[in-house]
Amino acid sequence: MGRRGKAVLLVPIALAALAGAGRLASSERPAHEGHAARPTGAAARSARKEAVPAVSVAPVSPRLEPAVSVAPAPPPAPRGVPRSLRDTAVDGAVLVDERGELTVGPELLALFDYFLSATGEEPDAAIRARIVAAIRERAGGRAADQAIALLDRYLAYREAGAAMHVEDEADPAARLAALRALRREQFGEPDATLLFGDDEREGEAAIEQARVLADATLSAEERDARIAEVEAALPEGIRAAREAAMRPLTQQAEELSLRAAGASDEEIHAHRVATVGPEAADRLAELDRERAAWQQRLDAFADERAQLGATVADPDERRAAAEALLERDFTPEERLRVRAILGPAP
Repeated sequence: MGRRGKAVLLVPIALAALAGAGRLASSERPAHEGHAARPTGAAARSARKEAVPAVSVAPVSPRLEPAVSVAPAPPPAPRGVPRSLRDTAVDGAVLVDERGELTVGPELLALFDYFLSATGEEPDAAIRARIVAAIRERAGGRAADQAIALLDRYLAYREAGAAMHVEDEADPAARLAALRALRREQFGEPDATLLFGDDEREGEAAIEQARVLADATLSAEERDARIAEVEAALPEGIRAAREAAMRPLTQQAEELSLRAAGASDEEIHAHRVATVGPEAADRLAELDRERAAWQQRLDAFADERAQLGATVADPDERRAAAEALLERDFTPEERLRVRAILGPAP
């Protein structure tokens, strides 16, 4: 994929992250499927922005599912926690300097957001208690007290963000400006910069790149050059994080192009070995098999349910029979996915 192709993918994702920042106190939370590890580093920052003012962006196709992580998963969270956090790795960290003072940074927000993603599953007070316990497991003394004080400011920030009004909701620049003002009101300039500075620079770059892409007066070469200039102006750490966050989608886009051109499974595997290594290629192949098996089960159920629609006249009997098929073929968790994909029985 060329440089412009990567930029086109990066811009909507970064704008979507900025959009998500307006849902600070929303009870919506990301689903944690199966035994997937929680994201860390750049992926954690991106996930946090998705959960936390909104522009409309085209949704990613369900077929473009992120590739499995090539890094080993950290230890999972213990049982006895909300369902959405089970079998996931606790994200984030509490960093302490040599004087025993809290080091303020986005990794602390990642820890908060890990537990806050269970909002709606248990009372807010219980979630706060979990975060406080996690802080005290990782730090003591003054640093722990400072982290807890910052937690309470962050919770107040989420509430203020949920009530925040932006004059032009469709303007990402206006939303970013409102967010910047709110963050500095809640945290002060130094801490707001430490906590959100990278996110804000990334948001500014995405907004500028979106403007470039929308400028019909520029040739394709001029757009490429200006997008590259914006990208090059970002700090190396942010550029590396953006590249890493995009790698799974870039990989999938390349694979879709190869398949569209008639590539065989063996050629796809060879491409994966060359780009992500043999171990990750094997895991991707296993993921392909799991997805294919799931699709076969889903298609078989859809066919049987369609037959019921053609042979059972009574609507109540038809729905009851379809529900019996669903319970026979899928686990409770899988049934939620089936209903979301296929909708109610006809």
